Amino acid sequence: MTNRHDRRKARRDQESPYESDGFRRWADDMRKRLIPKMRDSASVLTIAPDMGTEFDIEFALQIGASILMEKPLILLADRSRTIPPKLRAIADRIIETDLNNMTMDAPEIQEQLRQAVTDFGKQ
Repeated sequence: MTNRHDRRKARRDQESPYESDGFRRWADDMRKRLIPKMRDSASVLTIAPDMGTEFDIEFALQIGASILMEKPLILLADRSRTIPPKLRAIADRIIETDLNNMTMDAPEIQEQLRQAVTDFGKQ
C-alpha cells in the first residue's frame, strides 16, 4: 500500500520528467563533474555522436554549456557522418576523421589538436 506522499510523488514524476529522482541525480552529477571541468578549460573538445541514433542528451548539454560559457568548441567528427548545419556553424573547429579506425595519437589528429590548442588555448 502506498501513502499519499508516494502517490503525489509518482504523479509529479509523470507530469515532469525533470522532477524524477533519476534526472535529478544525473543533473547533479553534470553540475558537479562536467560543468566545473568545462568552466576551467580554455576550450571544449567533444566527439560528435552519430546524429542518426538515439539523441545524446549529454552531448547536447556540452554544446549548450560551451555556448553559454562562451568557450571555443572543437568538434571531433566522423567524416562519414552528416554534421547538422547549425552545429557546423557554432563549432570553432571541426576535425573530421574516421572514428572507427582512429587513435588520438594519430599524427593527423595530433597536428589538428595542436593547432586548435594554439588557436584557442589549452583544454
